[in-house]
Amino acid sequence: MKPLILATAMALSAFSAYAEDKVYDIALTGPSPQGAYTAGFEVQHTVAGAFTDTFTFTPDVSGFFKGSLITTGANHVDNINFISATINGVSYAFSPNGINEWGFTDIAFGTGPLILTLFGIASPDLAPGTPIAASYSGTLNVSAVPEPETYAMMLAGLGLFGFMARRKKKTESGNAQLMAA
Repeated sequence: MKPLILATAMALSAFSAYAEDKVYDIALTGPSPQGAYTAGFEVQHTVAGAFTDTFTFTPDVSGFFKGSLITTGANHVDNINFISATINGVSYAFSPNGINEWGFTDIAFGTGPLILTLFGIASPDLAPGTPIAASYSGTLNVSAVPEPETYAMMLAGLGLFGFMARRKKKTESGNAQLMAA
């Protein structure tokens, strides 16, 4: 009786298995001369079932960003269905589920670190835990914007230069009056 119960428990746990959740640190390339950063990434899942993939993009940059995701398969075995994805709370809009899917964000502003969280199902037509080879890829483009502290420091510097120029002008004016007297 015990072997039967053990076999049943193992069989049930195999059907309730999930695909592997993955965590990635992705390096942004840049900055370009225009202050832009970009990254491309790809993921392969080898076990059928639901998954959550998390991507943290470094360095921490703030700015306007746009992300994209795509998956294309030849059949149900290598299919991935995107369920949802967000970058710092900004949601992706997805095409209908199928063997060819894509998604993208509208242009949005985000402060670093930029973190993409994606929920999906690898090979949804197969029993969870079945070995597979399904993949997707994505891109992230960021037009960096200086932090408010950078602007504050720049304004403080300009104010200091203005103060020094005014003081120098006052000193020169005072010296000219002394020489005239």
